[in-house]
Amino acid sequence: MKSQSFAFRLPPSMVMAALASAWTPLWATDGDEVFAQVDDVVITRDEFEREVYSSARQTFYHGRPPSAEEFVEFRRDVADRLIDRKLLLLEAKRRDLEPDRAGIDARIASYEARYGDTERWQSEGPQMVAALRARFEEDGLIEVLEADVRTVAAPAPDDLRDFYSANPDLFTEPAQNRVRVILLGVPPSAEAPVWQAARDEAERIMERLRDGGSFEELARLHSSDQSADQGGDMGYLHSGMLSPVAEEAIAQLAAGEITEPIKVLEGMAIFQLTERKAEELQEFMNVRDRAEELWKRQRGEQQWKDLVAELRAETRVNVDTDYLASIPGYAQ
Repeated sequence: MKSQSFAFRLPPSMVMAALASAWTPLWATDGDEVFAQVDDVVITRDEFEREVYSSARQTFYHGRPPSAEEFVEFRRDVADRLIDRKLLLLEAKRRDLEPDRAGIDARIASYEARYGDTERWQSEGPQMVAALRARFEEDGLIEVLEADVRTVAAPAPDDLRDFYSANPDLFTEPAQNRVRVILLGVPPSAEAPVWQAARDEAERIMERLRDGGSFEELARLHSSDQSADQGGDMGYLHSGMLSPVAEEAIAQLAAGEITEPIKVLEGMAIFQLTERKAEELQEFMNVRDRAEELWKRQRGEQQWKDLVAELRAETRVNVDTDYLASIPGYAQ
């Protein structure tokens, strides 16, 4: 199986679904049978299937992939993440780490406040609290381990300078265009005559612009864009901030030139390019703090990946590959 670089976790919105699945039969399985063994820790088929169920509900609209082949691959991914979780929990315990128990108590109290009046909580509350506490303690252990592993000392000055030089794309200000706009607003669902009226008005404005009319003044008079009070000035925009058709038209302009009327989502628009700024590599001293932050983040990420790979390499892991490739209860 392929190695994963992260622990298997459920977001809070999925915890209750995961717990519910612990008491709700998903399909006929021999739940106590061993699915995998990580060192001396056993993962039963039942535990694995609960993780598959909960993760699939989070990932897929209908709670499962559209094909059996994709479901098998998804099961492999879940297995990898579940095994990584067990490896990291073993490592956290070897390091005698402790979770934030006060924080766990607060989280459980919030669940009790939210679900305490429900019939299911009243009948199964003690089991659910026990399951929540166990899950949150495991999550907490992994969080403490991850914070410890990802913590790195500040880089040496030469190392930081080398990082800056080797990654110019991280410190380059992208090319930008300063643009003005006259927007004749039209609701997207408007009928064709409304759009035609906006086109006709845009053509009349174009005639005034060609005759030397002030773009700024016409923007103040006619534009429905929020930039109208600034004479249509939208400021500096980088790639992706306008629609592709507008960006393509602006790319053909020289400073001071205007586009023909363009249909955009908000209506009919006329753009003027006032300035074009080429991409620019920022000076090292101006981005030194950001470079250090990125260096630490990358080094911490690498240390985390290295830990998972080391645990994978040094720990005995056995998986029932035949069962992993099966799909109990799957119906196409």
